Amino acid sequence: MERYSSWHRLVDLLLTTAGFAIALLLYNWLLQGGLSVREMLIGSGSSVLGVWLAIQLKDWRKSGTESEWVVAVEQFCFGTGVNLLLHALLTYGFLVRRTPFLIITGSLISAFLLAGARRWVFERMQLESRVLMVGFDSVAQKIVRAMRLPLLGVIGASPGQDTANVPALGGMETYKAVIDAFRPTHLVVSVKDWQSRVDVCDILQYRLAGMVVEEVQTVYEKLFTRICCERLQPMDLLLSSALRGDSRTMAIQAVYTNLVALFLLLLLSPVLVAISIAVGLFSGPGPVFESIECAGFQYIPFRLLRFRTTRHDGSAEVTRVGHIIKGLRLANLPQLINIVRGDMALVGPLPVRREFASYLTAIMPFYSHRFSVKPGIMGWARMHGPRHSVADECKQVEYDLYYIKEGSLWMDLEIFFRMLPGGVGNLWRKGAR
Repeated sequence: MERYSSWHRLVDLLLTTAGFAIALLLYNWLLQGGLSVREMLIGSGSSVLGVWLAIQLKDWRKSGTESEWVVAVEQFCFGTGVNLLLHALLTYGFLVRRTPFLIITGSLISAFLLAGARRWVFERMQLESRVLMVGFDSVAQKIVRAMRLPLLGVIGASPGQDTANVPALGGMETYKAVIDAFRPTHLVVSVKDWQSRVDVCDILQYRLAGMVVEEVQTVYEKLFTRICCERLQPMDLLLSSALRGDSRTMAIQAVYTNLVALFLLLLLSPVLVAISIAVGLFSGPGPVFESIECAGFQYIPFRLLRFRTTRHDGSAEVTRVGHIIKGLRLANLPQLINIVRGDMALVGPLPVRREFASYLTAIMPFYSHRFSVKPGIMGWARMHGPRHSVADECKQVEYDLYYIKEGSLWMDLEIFFRMLPGGVGNLWRKGAR
């Protein structure tokens, strides 16, 4: 979707104002008022401005994969933080009294009013959308199955090509007549050399007239939240900085990752000691920890730690203690030590054995980009399913590259909550869908 227009910004401002007006009515009803007219005007006005600015910084339409309600929670948190700072300054200048009820309630109501309105707008846009595809290949077949927007047809398909029940509307030479006749709202280009087969000036005019023009790999990324490795070009791997870890994001991640891991390590140290004693006493002779050599950041090798769950006699038989540790999902608990040592992060691509990393890099050149960030205990790829074959590994790499491209604190939080077992994780997964 496109950026906000002035009309959308005005609607956001009106809905935010309505949210704080409702909060002010609730405040006067529940707490019997007590605020002067000046305090209400200055306090509410600054609060509306703070939340509205938060909305502009977090453009809800930047990614079509995010739920409106997940974005509402993000905007509520960010808007509340901005308002708390603003009200602290206003209170210090004796302009208003600090009213946390108004700040929190107003931000919450505003965020969910905006989410509801956007959900209604999104559904209306889906009903009015009409998609025309230019060209048809294996990537287009995948997105056709997942796309919820109505498809008008495809132009430029090869004679006799299976277009997945999408009507064929002619060759590339008829694209202008087809576009003028059907007036699509979206144009999805799935021809690799389309710049040489169509007039780019015509496509630019269509886009300036309001048509959304996107390449098929961009739509693929939005629908599946992973990079389309099938359409990656050598120049994308050579020159694009998006598929490499951002140094600023990695620096911020290193701070909170190490702090959280150190806190968890201290908190769970009694559990670590108890499991170590149990493994040492009841798992037969051998070390307490298994040590696996893996490829880390920039292929730097490190020893991945985990509790030993099998006998050390070469039989690979899982011990009784090992069954308990695996059942409680505590075998990887020593990886907190790897995080504190700087080998890993809490969130990132899963660690890979060094020999497997070399083999997969040889057959998939883009595989090397997943080593531009530290491996993690949790990850975007792991959240979307296990790997059983080289084809699954390719799909997992697409998820890893998407995480490297879009990685942020918010994405780390989403991965953390969606991987939680039980009701919290299921609720977050449902909201994200």
